[in-house]
Amino acid sequence: MKPIIFARIADMEYYRGITDNDKPHNGGSYVHETGKAHECYNFAPVDSDENDYCLGFVMLIGNSKETDIQIRLENIIGCSACKKENAIEGVTVVWCATPENSQNTRVVGFYKNATVYRYPQQVEFIDENGEVSYLQQFNFIAKKEECVLIPRHDRYTRSEWYIPLSGKHGYTFGFGRSHIWYANSEKKNRAEQEFVERMIKSIDNYNGKNLMNEEVK
Repeated sequence: MKPIIFARIADMEYYRGITDNDKPHNGGSYVHETGKAHECYNFAPVDSDENDYCLGFVMLIGNSKETDIQIRLENIIGCSACKKENAIEGVTVVWCATPENSQNTRVVGFYKNATVYRYPQQVEFIDENGEVSYLQQFNFIAKKEECVLIPRHDRYTRSEWYIPLSGKHGYTFGFGRSHIWYANSEKKNRAEQEFVERMIKSIDNYNGKNLMNEEVK
């Protein structure tokens, strides 16, 4: 099975910055209290000399015993030997969110052939005066042409983009408290494996619109 990881973020339509018409919802206490979200730029390509890239952010949640909150690369499918690596390539990142006034989590988009970092990275954006205008954190990076943002209507109406929550509606797999779901059950949960296989197929066969190519309304 291909390496794949699921990341839960705040719900937005375009993820190209916060505007009056596109504000983050259901992104946890930070988003609720501040109205801000680092993931608001997850589908805003960054220009570079060779390629344009998307920088993807997800809020990592740890517990009181953890001093270094991280994405455990060794928990990703096919990456059990990567206990010492700080980054791995060729991973499909599935971005998921829960829309406003809903309890159903859905796929909003995906990165294919992404690089996943164990620890959060950051990049400085410099304004015309040479000053740092914004400091962007990210956990994933992928070439623009490998990134797809699914149109809002399709996200929330097509059955293939439904994401389970562990312990709800009879599911024994899916997102729990963490915003990361590795989908690599140690118990060899056959239902989970079949779900992930279907998701990979849906992503590989996707030929619908890419909202990244549409003008922000």
